[in-house]
Amino acid sequence: MAVAAFTWTEFAQQLAAGIREGAIYAGLALALVIIYRSTRVINFAQGELATFTTFIAWSLMNHGLSFWSAFPIVLAIAFTGGVAIERILIRPVENASVLTIVIITLGLALLLNGLMSIIWGGQNRQFHGPFSTRTIDVGGVPISVQDIGIVVTSLALVALLALFFR
Repeated sequence: MAVAAFTWTEFAQQLAAGIREGAIYAGLALALVIIYRSTRVINFAQGELATFTTFIAWSLMNHGLSFWSAFPIVLAIAFTGGVAIERILIRPVENASVLTIVIITLGLALLLNGLMSIIWGGQNRQFHGPFSTRTIDVGGVPISVQDIGIVVTSLALVALLALFFR
């Protein structure tokens, strides 16, 4: 019976990956909580809305824009789409039962999922985000600039939102 060898380097790499993944999940949870606390609606289409806007950013970047050029455009599109969805789909049924609102957001999720398949197809794509994938050696542990960027951005966003809501 072989016993797996333990190294502190592997432990540190797993710890760094866990912190990165935790920051991503924290961002997703924060988005869900902000939407629910501000609208009292559990939006089951939130993931599809994020994916749809990411596909828009990917398309803009494939047409020659850099990430930072596409970012404000996509933010404006996402904001406009969010306001339109709230005004057209959610507000007319805001006093309806919770089940009605759940069905509407689930229907929106299915609609967006179908639209994404029609527009962009179902194959995997590579998205080049704002951070490099090169690694930095920290005490013998390679950590990517992208991982550092994700964690720092998540912490900065939490701090800014805490200031905003006070």
